[in-house]
Amino acid sequence: MKRKPNSPRSHHPPRPEDAPLIGRHPDLSDEDFEAFLEMVAASESAPITTLARLLIRDGISLPSPDSFTEESVREKLSEIIHGMAKRRHFLYSTDHLSDLALYRHLWEETLNHPTEEVTPAMGDCACHIDLVGDGSEESIQLWLRYYADESVRDDWADQFPGDPIPDHTDPPYDRDRHLPKRFADPEEPTTLPNLTPIILVPWP
Repeated sequence: MKRKPNSPRSHHPPRPEDAPLIGRHPDLSDEDFEAFLEMVAASESAPITTLARLLIRDGISLPSPDSFTEESVREKLSEIIHGMAKRRHFLYSTDHLSDLALYRHLWEETLNHPTEEVTPAMGDCACHIDLVGDGSEESIQLWLRYYADESVRDDWADQFPGDPIPDHTDPPYDRDRHLPKRFADPEEPTTLPNLTPIILVPWP
């Protein structure tokens, strides 16, 4: 399955040629190394659950998307996104979806997908949920249309010359830059923007 290249948020610098593939970094203190091992052990033993279960446990109700309109869903969507952030789950690539479409996607898919319960013992670990990052043809086309810059689109065309490359379209919504971030305080309220479409575009 084809995968989109790493985005800047997940990119790591090249590994030096003389760096070991595995093992302890020589500059890592005993205390930090022990904390790292504890974090790995906590991650490996973390319970598998779903975000729906975690949010309901936190007192957040999850009504059917059919009970909302585009206007009325906004408050509930914000509550869920911030509830996810408190559980160390963060969303990316949502600007192609309206509020109601995003809520429906979360309600029908993301919140019911098996995931680890990120516990305090796991340190600053987090789950990053990219809505166009599953490698499917539909997601690749959405990513190429709305999120990939021109250089990446050119690289993709060189690597997969038989693939259709859709014309770039600015995402119709401006949400992603306002979403809670991994290293921000999830208790700090983030105001989601008024999601009036920038440009109304047909669904690809």
